Amino acid sequence: MTIRWTLLPAAMVALPFLVNACVNEPTTAGTGSRLSAARVVAVDPVSLKLDPTAGNFPPPAFLRETGNGPYSQAKWTNKVALDGKFSVLLEKSVDFASCNTTTPENGCAAFAAAIVTGVEGITIADLGDIGFSVNGDCRAGSPRFNLLYDTDGDGQADGVAFYGCAAHVSVSVADWTSMTATAAAPDFCYTFPSDACTLTPASTVVELSVLVDEKGTWHIDRVQAAGSTTGEPNGT
Repeated sequence: MTIRWTLLPAAMVALPFLVNACVNEPTTAGTGSRLSAARVVAVDPVSLKLDPTAGNFPPPAFLRETGNGPYSQAKWTNKVALDGKFSVLLEKSVDFASCNTTTPENGCAAFAAAIVTGVEGITIADLGDIGFSVNGDCRAGSPRFNLLYDTDGDGQADGVAFYGCAAHVSVSVADWTSMTATAAAPDFCYTFPSDACTLTPASTVVELSVLVDEKGTWHIDRVQAAGSTTGEPNGT
């Protein structure tokens, strides 16, 4: 398996830094300061909503997250939809590969994400199968689920798990591809800063997001988690 750099978001560690990870999981970035502590008590039934979020980690240090700008965007749109009237547009204009050069282009570490709210604090077992539908290329690393998980019960992220679109395709219809993955069986996972995966069914969700960090344009709809589905701004 080839190796590429992975960026840890600033809210996750005191001193953000670059570490190595697999090519199918380019970066754990995507939420930065938006990362929130896991709720102590899970909500039943789960009420899902999507929170479009984008940002950038400028070179050369990649240490300071900036907000939505010219390099990536995440927003609701009514121009493309699978169900209902809306989807979440995720777009990035700069290739991630530039981050691995001696002169990285600003925006190479930008990201766009649809944060799945309503699952914070539930266990990985209760999260169950997760999925989304995408209009755009279903790649190994973009789009994908990023799952930040807690193993010691303090509500803070201890590691990250990845679930790429291409490895979990369930059906393709017209311009849409759907994927479904089991939350307890990620494609790749590690404990911060770069230790072996500690994800178990008893771990809890700190944050779940559908994320892109490669160059391209995608529309995300019909996001599934914990037995619920959402794809409209009001959560339906």
